[in-house]
Amino acid sequence: MKQIELVRISYHNFKGIKDFTIEPDGKDINISGKNAVGKTTLFDGFLWLLFGKNSSELTKFNPKPLDDNGQEILGLEPEVEAVLSIDGKEVNLRRKLSEVWSKPRGQVEKVRKSDKTELYVDEVPYKLKDYTAYVDSMIDEDSFKLLTNPMAFNNLKWQERREILLSLIKDVDDDAVIKETTHPDELKQMLGDHTAEEQRKIIAAQRHKLRTEIDGIPARIDEANRAIPETSSTSKEMLEEMLKTYHEQLNEEQANLQALSTSTGSLDARNKKAELETELNSKRASYQSGFQLTINSLHDDLSKLKMEQRNLQSELSMNQQTLDQLGKTQVRDMDTKQKLLDEYHEVKNQTFDEDSLTCPTCGQAYPKEKQDELREKFNTNRSEQLATIVKNGSEMKDRIVAESAKATNLSQQVTDQESQLKKITAQVDQVQAEYNKRESAIVPFEQSNMYQELQQQIAECDQQIQSGSGSNTEAKQAVQDKIDKVNQGIADVTNEIAKYDTATAQQKRMAELKDEEKLLKQTYSELDKKSFMLDEYVRTKVQVLEKRINSMFGIVNFKLFETQKNGELNDICEAMVDGVPYSTDLNNAARINAGLDIINTLSKHYQVTAPIFIDNAESVNQLIDTKAQQIKLIVSNDEKLTAKVGE
Repeated sequence: MKQIELVRISYHNFKGIKDFTIEPDGKDINISGKNAVGKTTLFDGFLWLLFGKNSSELTKFNPKPLDDNGQEILGLEPEVEAVLSIDGKEVNLRRKLSEVWSKPRGQVEKVRKSDKTELYVDEVPYKLKDYTAYVDSMIDEDSFKLLTNPMAFNNLKWQERREILLSLIKDVDDDAVIKETTHPDELKQMLGDHTAEEQRKIIAAQRHKLRTEIDGIPARIDEANRAIPETSSTSKEMLEEMLKTYHEQLNEEQANLQALSTSTGSLDARNKKAELETELNSKRASYQSGFQLTINSLHDDLSKLKMEQRNLQSELSMNQQTLDQLGKTQVRDMDTKQKLLDEYHEVKNQTFDEDSLTCPTCGQAYPKEKQDELREKFNTNRSEQLATIVKNGSEMKDRIVAESAKATNLSQQVTDQESQLKKITAQVDQVQAEYNKRESAIVPFEQSNMYQELQQQIAECDQQIQSGSGSNTEAKQAVQDKIDKVNQGIADVTNEIAKYDTATAQQKRMAELKDEEKLLKQTYSELDKKSFMLDEYVRTKVQVLEKRINSMFGIVNFKLFETQKNGELNDICEAMVDGVPYSTDLNNAARINAGLDIINTLSKHYQVTAPIFIDNAESVNQLIDTKAQQIKLIVSNDEKLTAKVGE
């Protein structure tokens, strides 16, 4: 293991330090002083000497001393010189920032140019490139920072910290991890030539694509649903039958039109005659209905009165039968009531049989307890019988009273209905007589002028038909009108059938989309299973990785993964001390010791140790031991920087 130790370091005009030298000679050293006297500046100067940066990794920081106004103090040139022991061999390094002045021609005053960096190794001047290469040959800059500053590792981005930790151990055998899972064969087949991370990305992309497609299905179903036209209330089968009938009618009317075009008959006169005969029948019906209206009112009144008469007769007959039946029921109930009264007196007059107190077998009297029991049983039975008779008698009494009241009401209804029926019968006879009188006064339609005029026109049509003097123009136009109407019907029905076809096609599309959605969800579910297997694999590997990595540290444990709310694993890198996260809740003392523990492990991995600058070391009661040299920066009451070796 390469061992780098600080033997001596001197600061001259570096920031706020005018002159300060420490000589730890490779041993631990405590440097103390009040705040702002320059403890952190010592580490800045050490890093500036090696890499030209401060502890904040800034290259453009100003190492020159400043006055009270924050202006550079000219003539004071920063310089840091150190002697390092590398595996026992000492080397002297020095960096100086020199001011450069020149006097331009024709001017009296000198003008300051850019400062010049002077670099020396064992007092031999080096160019920046060669100096940087020399320092890197001792230890590279990134590793040096991690090994000299307890806070450096945890100040890195978590991805960088995680990468460094994973580099500390050999890669875990995937086959060994797969065997520890619950679905090793399926998992191995799924991974194929891909890594788990690559497969996770593939599955994530597939799930995203599937989710997009699944989310789009309802809108596509809705689009297909909205494309379904509103169909007729008539079924498609009925429409197809109507279309067939329309085509038959069309063929028939077209044949009629063809026949009319070649016919010489007086079809117009024939049609005129048919229209007149239809009109004649219509007017006969109107004429007769006109007279009928004059007696319809009487006919309606007569029908209502007869209906009322029949209903009243039916109600009267039913009430009379009910009244007769009710009388018979009252007679039976009175008889039952008398029997219950007789039975009551009979039971009430019963006395206890004293002979029952003697055993019929041996002839001896029963014990007193038995006798009391028999008497009590007799009295109980008699009381129960009497109570039952009284209850039945009371119920019968109530029933007789109710039947009597009902008979009285019903008798009054019969009397009223008989009187009402007599009045209605008289009204029926009166209206029937008036109806018969008006009906006999109606004049026959054949004797009217209207009938005679229509008959005359029909006779004229017959004359045209017989003589052949009529034309077919109106008949052909009538047939053409029918053809036009039939064609319109065909168009309308065809359009309605097309709506049914469109609706069927869209419904089929909706069914296909639902099947597609089901298949997509099934595929998504299968991807969920694969994702679960991958998560299980990752969890298993995480346990192995964390166990191996954490076994390399003393007090620090690293959490490399966390489980999200959705159950998936998320890569992290969080240092923990006794379960307390470094980044949030760990106190400063624990952070320093955690950093030293990390430096110990990194030193072993990189096979190199370097001086560790521990700022705020006073906050730690007991620092962790390190193989590397410790330079403790301690806040104290000292007005000036004070160095003590070996404490």
